[in-house]
Amino acid sequence: MINYFLGNLEYSINSKYMKKIVTITGIRPDFIRMSKVFEKLDENFDHIMIHTGQHYDDELSKIFFNQLKIRKPDFILETGRNSQNHYEQLSYLSKEVIYLLRKKKIDPEFIIFLGDSNSVMVSAPLFKEGFKIAHIEGGMRSYDRRMPEEVNRVICDYVSDLIFVYTPLYKERLVKENKNPKQIFVVGNTIVEVVKQYMPTGQRSKDYIIADIHRNENLKSPEQYNHILNYLELLGKKTGLQVRLVKFNRAVRLINKYKLLEDKKNIKLTGPYGFLDYLNLQYNAYGVVSDSGTSQEECPLLGVPVAVPRNYTERPESVENGNSILVGETEPLNKMVRNTMEFFESYSISKEKLKWLGDGKTSEKIINILKRKLK
Repeated sequence: MINYFLGNLEYSINSKYMKKIVTITGIRPDFIRMSKVFEKLDENFDHIMIHTGQHYDDELSKIFFNQLKIRKPDFILETGRNSQNHYEQLSYLSKEVIYLLRKKKIDPEFIIFLGDSNSVMVSAPLFKEGFKIAHIEGGMRSYDRRMPEEVNRVICDYVSDLIFVYTPLYKERLVKENKNPKQIFVVGNTIVEVVKQYMPTGQRSKDYIIADIHRNENLKSPEQYNHILNYLELLGKKTGLQVRLVKFNRAVRLINKYKLLEDKKNIKLTGPYGFLDYLNLQYNAYGVVSDSGTSQEECPLLGVPVAVPRNYTERPESVENGNSILVGETEPLNKMVRNTMEFFESYSISKEKLKWLGDGKTSEKIINILKRKLK
């Protein structure tokens, strides 16, 4: 039985007059990144938006639609409620998305995905069914096979007929992986125009540090996560600043089960936050410690330094341009803290250091390329 409900019963009203494009999106950061692309697709195509429901509660889904003024999806699936892990999510999506398209007789020119979540993995069965796939955020590689996101990215790129990449480096990677250069387009980063529109202003407080830790490699064991928490605790002690650790369900379960914060007085659990609140929180931070790829892009735009407790990053330009620093996952605590403090203290930003993110016209470029392809 198909578990979805209609967000817009008249979704096919323009199908006779406009080229049909489907977008499939499922998690908080991807809705943020796609918000401007959604708007442009609605203006220029018969755009059908499918929300997979991978993130489904108000704190991780509805609030972002409201704050970013994203219109209601045409269809909402129930991935998060019907599956507990990555293979159950893929099984559910592989069946439900294809059933939905067939039942509603939706035959799009392209099905567009963004990013590297489990929702992106449904691109493979869709490709096998003969649908044309487009991937925004293609070509990102950390070359760290422990990351589920890395596998998702590679597979979606492989089955895509059209790939939109953020930087020339990502295009070079794809060409080396034997993708046709004529299928790859450098368009800049979708996050730029979103952050520019909602950029906080005013005097910064800089009296706390934000920590955002949720990657699989840092939550794989209580010992590894505790090492990161010990790093944050020592960083707070050395700087004299409170470390505000953003809540993630999996991390909170580890904290509660193993009592990981009992002896850590400088760390305070906080959040979760909507996009605008979290943007403001980062803007006012002395620095950010995050294993998120998004922070390596958002924080430079906000003028805030980022320390990344990972060994690898799929966004090397952020490190190369002095926007962020890799401090490792298992390095000695004193070394991690020292490198972080030196980076935070010496941090500076300039327009030159932000060029790798693009000019803030990414959604317009994507639409123009789609129009040329579908002319």
